[in-house]
Amino acid sequence: MIKQDHQIHIHNAIILELTIRTLERDKKHMDNLKASFAFKAWIEKELENLSRDLRDVSRTLGMNGMKVLEGTKDIDEYFIAYYVKTKGNDKELRYSKVALRNHVNEEVKKRLGL
Repeated sequence: MIKQDHQIHIHNAIILELTIRTLERDKKHMDNLKASFAFKAWIEKELENLSRDLRDVSRTLGMNGMKVLEGTKDIDEYFIAYYVKTKGNDKELRYSKVALRNHVNEEVKKRLGL
């Protein structure tokens, strides 16, 4: 059984990783904007902050003998599974893809100060 505070850290690790991937992908499509230099600079700064935050969350999970594994498994078009390695065994956590997308959008808005 995963404790509530550990679940929060696991959720944060997943959202931070997805947010990093999203911003890295979006950065590649900024060239057509007139102010692309400003947006790219902001994205670079936020990628550094997100990476630092993810490192801190991963370190906290590691101190508690947990790690969110990189490999995920698509269950179907609506759900995805993440695996968490714990001291005793591995746990499979299922997330809605729509909910994850919404959480990533909220994380980006928060980082923009919106």
